[in-house]
Amino acid sequence: MLGYVKADKHNLTIGDYEIYRGIYCSLCKALGRNYSVFARAFLSYDFTLAALLRLSVLPDECVFDRSRCPFNPAKTCLYCRNTAEFDFCSHCVIIIAYYKILDDLHDRGIFKKLLALLLFPMISLMHKKAKRFARDIDTLIGNNMLGQAQAEKDPDTGIDEAAHFSADSLGAVFSAGSDPETAENMYRIGYLTGRFVYILDAADDLGDDIKSGNFNPLKKEFPDLDSAERKQQFILRAEKLLNHTQAQLLEETDKADFKRFGVIIENIFSGGLERSAKSALMKYTDNQSDKQKSFTVK
Repeated sequence: MLGYVKADKHNLTIGDYEIYRGIYCSLCKALGRNYSVFARAFLSYDFTLAALLRLSVLPDECVFDRSRCPFNPAKTCLYCRNTAEFDFCSHCVIIIAYYKILDDLHDRGIFKKLLALLLFPMISLMHKKAKRFARDIDTLIGNNMLGQAQAEKDPDTGIDEAAHFSADSLGAVFSAGSDPETAENMYRIGYLTGRFVYILDAADDLGDDIKSGNFNPLKKEFPDLDSAERKQQFILRAEKLLNHTQAQLLEETDKADFKRFGVIIENIFSGGLERSAKSALMKYTDNQSDKQKSFTVK
């Protein structure tokens, strides 16, 4: 995931936002505990959602304590005691980071490749540990990364096929270890979240990918964005894809039996995704007055 899946904090109560931040801090703490202080650099709010959803369906209570942030001792944060879920998510963070860096080693961009070369020895050591604790997830994500790389060699690969591999990986992370009654629902929520993120990332990168020649499944429909009219057509197409996926995601969320955190999860899947989509697509709007208008993904 790429930083698109965040809460709309302006529409959360102070208490709910503090819990959301507490989930983030708990995952940060798990990465430091299980790997190293450097592992915290791979943390994002995207994986906060994975931890939040997995905790939301647990039959056990989620108990929070307050302690000081190791990076800012003057600040106190909430930390959740349910360490098993955070440990699992920390392994998944490392596994996905490993395969992402492995993929970046073959990137055309020299700076991305150099950064990957610098990070690879460290993430490789962390990955050896992570796959011992989450071997099935590691195998599935590794296979999906290979499948995606193969699909992206074909310029005619469509958005559905291209998005499947990362969506399937996230579905597995969300549903792993769930009881049979909730596993399918959790998988679908993960799958549709991954699909939304993939489509939004492809839309966000389209302009750059047209210039660089990198693969992008949307280039088949939009090989150029040379006019305001083409940009508007592209925005409408991206909106349609995102709207459809978000509608399915909210439908699956309605089916879920959340024991807790339901308001926060709904906030992420509605207002949070809306804000990310608006931010990503706004750059394709030439008219400054249009940039002030609200962009809505429903």
